[in-house]
Amino acid sequence: MSEASQMITKEAKEQLLSLMIDEMKEAQLKLGYAKEVIRLYIPMQSLCAILQIPPCDANQLCTMLQSEFSAEPCVLGQIVFTACKGERIEVRIPAEGATYVHEQVENPPFLSRLIELFQQNHHLSIEEICACFAQFSPDYVCEKMPEGTGFDYALYFPNKKPDAWYYCIHSEMNHTIYHRFSEPDYLALMGESTEH
Repeated sequence: MSEASQMITKEAKEQLLSLMIDEMKEAQLKLGYAKEVIRLYIPMQSLCAILQIPPCDANQLCTMLQSEFSAEPCVLGQIVFTACKGERIEVRIPAEGATYVHEQVENPPFLSRLIELFQQNHHLSIEEICACFAQFSPDYVCEKMPEGTGFDYALYFPNKKPDAWYYCIHSEMNHTIYHRFSEPDYLALMGESTEH
């Protein structure tokens, strides 16, 4: 194993794998399952924060990740990492990975209910969205987003249960949407440092 790949801890690798599975499950809940190659595009800044490594060259990061994920079998199959324009990494997951997520990963109750809510009503009020969060835990945060972020509100569970994502809400022309951010991406959006 190279010195670079030794920088990635087992915990960080599992966290990245969990993020991939979460993103695939969200897409399947929204769009349905298809046995096909899945492509995720993750900002380099997010990857470095998740992996707890200092910023590095995109190609170097891809080589590091490729080495790490090829070293032993992965439940999602042989994942391919490729540097893209715009400081992003393409994560290409084979069709067997999509099947694994569909068949082996349970639908998260909170995310399933939230997606159902947005599919049933395209002009939700913030009160209706808050009520959905409250059904799963009274310990949630709803705060107004600053101007310039492109969103009106952010909702999340500070103790990361039952869900660790940050949901940013935007309403325009009587149509409400949400965009889901990992904690590093949310902090970057808010202009805060992701370094600890």
